[in-house]
Amino acid sequence: QWVHNCATWDSESGVAVISIDGEAAATQENLKKGESLRAGGNLVIGQEQDSVGGGFSANQAYVGELYNINVWDYALDSTEVASLYQAGLCGYGSTEEDPVISYADILAQELVGDVTVVDGTCADIEVPCQEYKEECWETEEKIKYKDGGKLGYIVGTVDQAKAACNAHGECKTLTCLEKKGKMRCELRSSFEKAKKDKKKTSFTYRC
Repeated sequence: QWVHNCATWDSESGVAVISIDGEAAATQENLKKGESLRAGGNLVIGQEQDSVGGGFSANQAYVGELYNINVWDYALDSTEVASLYQAGLCGYGSTEEDPVISYADILAQELVGDVTVVDGTCADIEVPCQEYKEECWETEEKIKYKDGGKLGYIVGTVDQAKAACNAHGECKTLTCLEKKGKMRCELRSSFEKAKKDKKKTSFTYRC
């Protein structure tokens, strides 16, 4: 059985939270309040290091499976943590910012030790051609939608986001922003409450 874990720490408030399956399980206040993480470290997953990049012990190794590990440079709030959990293994949770270290970044690194990457790819999205019509999409430059109906987000091309939106069943709107050379599109359940935003483009499916 898969368990969703999320650990957050906010330097400004000193609040640290461990969440399990989308809900806070433990909270600590005044933890290293006002401090920051120093540069020059080494991120190791599944093993405790007693020194930077070393001091390993076989008795302190993680045994089990891990999936979709991401690291953000800010403390996710409870809504974002719940969204990631509710999206499930194959879904797209919604966070205000993209992770600074994504699961793809981690998989691109050299694996050290007794580690195996298992092909656990989710089923490919199939778009029902008899229902999907490309001409139904309308492009709205410098417009965003903020109706609260977030369904998650896609990082990739606009075409990939459109396919994911159509396959979702409830998605009607994409609000996209190009960031760090990639397109990040929010999936939303309606195209109400439009607002002007010079950095964003929205795509609405109006059939």
